[in-house]
Amino acid sequence: MSIRNILVIGLCFFTLGLSAQKNIDQVFRKYKNDEGVINMNFTGEVLKMINSSDKKLKSSVDVVDILVFQKSADIKDSDKTDIEKLLSRDKFDLLIDVKNKTQKVRLYALDSGDFLNKIYAHVNTNEMNAYFILSGRIIFDELAKLGLDFQSGDALKILDGAWKK
Repeated sequence: MSIRNILVIGLCFFTLGLSAQKNIDQVFRKYKNDEGVINMNFTGEVLKMINSSDKKLKSSVDVVDILVFQKSADIKDSDKTDIEKLLSRDKFDLLIDVKNKTQKVRLYALDSGDFLNKIYAHVNTNEMNAYFILSGRIIFDELAKLGLDFQSGDALKILDGAWKK
């Protein structure tokens, strides 16, 4: 086998390896600086306050990333398809699928026994499309105590301050 053939095969494996490494965060990265998009990332001191609150939580949150599109703006359809493929590939479970007159909420999670390691949620209303990505060791029942109650729609309260800025 010639060196050229070996290099071509190696490049193919490298390229396939890179595409397999794609995750949901990478899909949203390109939208974070777009006009009309609000990006909130909670790490460090903010999460220390959440994790050490008086609520006696067993959950610990490492990263909260929120991306909000105003009005009818949203990510591209091709990116929605990519996200669905990634959720399926990574074996995320659909935990919440709520639709009513004012909003639609879908919440997926990747678990490891007693804890959810990664949570992906999409909240669609007439006023916005919001995407939440949480990482850590999170107990589902404690999401509301963390200020993210996706079942009742209270997850949107965290966004109120961002819209008033």
